[in-house]
Order: sequence, then structure tokens, then C-alpha cells
Amino acid sequence: MSVGYPTADVGRRRRASLADEAVTYVRDLILAGALKPGAKIDQDAIGEALGVSRSPVREALVILGREGLVEVTPRRGASVADLSPDDIIDHYELFGVVAGRAAAMAAVSLKDDEIAELAAIHERFEHDRGEDLSALNNAFHRVINSAAPRRTRWLLQLLFRSVPSRYYEFIEGWDAQAVGHHAAILEAIAARDADGARRAMEEHLHQSGIAAVELLQRRGYWDREAAP
Repeated sequence: MSVGYPTADVGRRRRASLADEAVTYVRDLILAGALKPGAKIDQDAIGEALGVSRSPVREALVILGREGLVEVTPRRGASVADLSPDDIIDHYELFGVVAGRAAAMAAVSLKDDEIAELAAIHERFEHDRGEDLSALNNAFHRVINSAAPRRTRWLLQLLFRSVPSRYYEFIEGWDAQAVGHHAAILEAIAARDADGARRAMEEHLHQSGIAAVELLQRRGYWDREAAP
């Protein structure tokens, strides 16, 4: 079964290198279930979809190999790694541990005006008026993560880039669940409850992992007969 590689938004070149663009593109294909475990990755098709040469595509596959999403074999090309549901959930829970630490620090150190900003973002997210939910979600977490030390913020960015970039397009109804999660996180931070903020953030990312696995299962990600 062949995979149709959708044409990428070339406007992203203004914000990332070609290799980074290719990393995001292929990662999304894998974690959204378009490319299944064991599937060969067509580097020429990816290059054509992105409008780039094979060089940044090869570089991207090396990076994804380090992430454990791709297996690169010399002279044989690259294929999607054999990820299990536990692999997916474990990644999100690791993300949750680091994000939970940042949330605990936010509960202690965010200023009142920053908490007010967080509440305003949550209000917009909750009463979606056609806004970009992914952008609002990113803004919500950015305020929280600003309380973390520089190295922790770097690690959070790395973990964030390792999950689908358009989460609200991939998982139907996730915005409604995220509203409740964000409300619990905000409530704990506003109450200056560091332990509560940590637990709420960890639960948010744990549930994100479960939702990601359920999406992949619905798309036949682990159906061997469905793999190319």
C-alpha cells in the first residue's frame, strides 16, 4: 500500500531550517498514523512534498532515528520504528514529569499579572470562537514554562517538538478534554499549590498519551496487515 505524502506549507521555511521542517513533517506523519511501523519512508516523495532536495530529508531521518521513531539502515534506507502503545504513553509521561516540574515552579513564582494572562488565555480556549486552538494551547503552556530554568525550558521544547504539532486536528474532541485539564492546572497555580499544579500537569500529559494511542489504534497503526 503506497502512502500519499501531502504537500507541506512552504511558509514554514520562514521559521525553521529545511531539516527541521522535514523532521516535523515526517514525525507528524508517523505519530498521526499516516506512516505505520515497518513502513519504508520514501525520501524522494518527502522531498517532492516539501520542495527540497534529499539532503535535508536524510538529515531529518537521522534526527528521527535518534528519537527512536525511525530506523535507518545503511544502503537500505529508512523505515518507521516498531513503536508500541507503551512507547507512546511513556514518552508523554516523561514529558509530563518535566512539564509538571515547571508547573510546580509556576505556582510558586509566577506574578499575579502572569496568572491573569494565563487565565485570559484559558478563557479564550474554553470559549473557542474559531481561534487556533493549538496556538492558544502553546501560549498557555508557554506562560507556565516561563517559570522554569533555562535548561528545563530547553528540554520542554525538545519534548514538545516530539509530539504531533497539530494535535487538535488529529484527535477529535481533545479540545473539550483539554479545557478541563487546563482548568485544573490554572486553579492549582492560582492557589499557589505547587504539588497540585504538578499533579494536574502530569495527569494532563498522561491523558494526552492515552488519547494519542487511541487515535493510532483507530487508524490501524498496529494492524500489521495494514502496513505497506
